Amino acid sequence: MDFHQPVLKQEVLELFQVKKDSKYIDCTLGDGGHTLALLERGATVLGIDSSEFSLKRATERIEAAGFSSSFTGVLGNFRNLEKIAKEHGFAQVSGILYDLGFSSAQLDTDIGISFQQDAPLDMRLDKTLAVSAADLVNALSEKELARLIKAYSDEKYAKKFAKAITERRNLKKFQSTQELTNVIVAVAPPGYEHGRIHPATRVFQALRIAVNSEFENLSESLPQAARLLLPGGRMIVITFHSLEDKLVKEFGRGVRPSINLIAGPVFPTAQEINENVRARSSKLYCFEKTTE
Repeated sequence: MDFHQPVLKQEVLELFQVKKDSKYIDCTLGDGGHTLALLERGATVLGIDSSEFSLKRATERIEAAGFSSSFTGVLGNFRNLEKIAKEHGFAQVSGILYDLGFSSAQLDTDIGISFQQDAPLDMRLDKTLAVSAADLVNALSEKELARLIKAYSDEKYAKKFAKAITERRNLKKFQSTQELTNVIVAVAPPGYEHGRIHPATRVFQALRIAVNSEFENLSESLPQAARLLLPGGRMIVITFHSLEDKLVKEFGRGVRPSINLIAGPVFPTAQEINENVRARSSKLYCFEKTTE
């Protein structure tokens, strides 16, 4: 089985300065790459993921590596971090990690968060969520849809794409990722972004963020993480989006002097980007709780 390559892994390990038997929380377990690296250094880890697919995949990987006794996997949303942590004996921890990117495996599933394969237009990582991406593109007004795309992706053709989407749905409601992708590609200007990214990239990103309430969840979770840290404990957040960046920086300013930024933004090396193209837009921020 091929697993996602964790972004900025060495930097995470160096900043956490892992001590044997110390407790850590991985709020975005994914394929378990960061968690496995922590376990290999003697840590005890609580891994949280809102995707049942990801949790099962990572748990099997960790069990196969022989670290199941030091690992607790939980299906849940880091929006409820404090409750989850206390229920599983992680009320005070040495480190907390958020890797806000998506693994290749998550993008390749049938939940429709990628335009690269045809799947139901869903995008819900947590199937208990009420609203899917199809619900949004089929129900929002043209103006609301344009506003959503612009706000969550900064797509400069948001109005153009929203107009094309609403015109198409008047003929037939959207059901699949391919249907949405085809509409966007058909109206995208020639030479869109000089070929650097696919025309549907930002629209899909915006819908995924909205469906899963990603920014709201992060805003609610970060203060909870701060309360769970032991004095001297560290929190690492790896962002991939300018609005994530903004939220993390605002959090950092709001918690000083009890928690201070000690590193960041830290960028991936050219070698890492060459080996893992998904790392190219990542930035790492590390905060430390004061001992006072």
